[in-house]
Amino acid sequence: MAAGKSDRFTIILGAAIPFVEARRKQASGFSATPSLPPTIEDTYHALNILGLARRYDAVQGKGFDPAMDEDLRFYLDGCRRSLSVGARTTFQMLWCCRAAGLGLDRDAVAAVALDRMRIADSLDDWYYCARILVEVLGHKPPITAGARNVAVVLNRSWRGVDEAWMHLYLCGMFGHHLPQAVPKLISWLLASQNGDGGFGFFPGTTSFVENSHYCLRALDILGADPANPETARCFITSCQTVSGGFGRGLRAAPFLDTTWHALAALALLN
Repeated sequence: MAAGKSDRFTIILGAAIPFVEARRKQASGFSATPSLPPTIEDTYHALNILGLARRYDAVQGKGFDPAMDEDLRFYLDGCRRSLSVGARTTFQMLWCCRAAGLGLDRDAVAAVALDRMRIADSLDDWYYCARILVEVLGHKPPITAGARNVAVVLNRSWRGVDEAWMHLYLCGMFGHHLPQAVPKLISWLLASQNGDGGFGFFPGTTSFVENSHYCLRALDILGADPANPETARCFITSCQTVSGGFGRGLRAAPFLDTTWHALAALALLN
């Protein structure tokens, strides 16, 4: 049965690759639609999808290797030299640079991330700065970096499953106590699953693909499974369009970010 699920996922993943490739821009990165210019955000999601395809052998041959694409490397090198952006886009840009094999001044990147963490008071800033240190540089953030600020941020209540996931991620990184007992957290996440199989922003709200990904990640880190994994799988797969990309809901237009959330969620269910 597990092999069957894996085979189905590989087919679904393979069907998404033409959708991604259609958004690859000549001599640069990836875009939201074939007619729009490239963005760091779309390039980040595209490279994640293509990396997932390589990992699951969902494409013939070795698949797309960003480190071998000189046009992509040139585009990313230009972006990192000219952009002044927030924490999320900075993380996505640096992640793409690492994936493309571009050299990074690791000390300078770490210093910028740590400096921002010392003054940050938003959950987003903390989350993405921590991810820069962990996923780009490969080391855990020091607990002393803005410890007072992170405690304030993590003591705030969250508004939806996306912020709940960020809380859990940061609590794990900084050894901070979870805001609620694990069984209570799991119950709240499970209650966010709807009858259609998808997950809402919080219990009783409309299902969307990205919320399903956040909930499944959070449940995974807490060592729990969704109450109805098969219906969750069915909801997500039903959001795949004829183009191969995924919309955020059953009749929504497909984009690279929702396609990444959908495929990453299916990988967790696989």
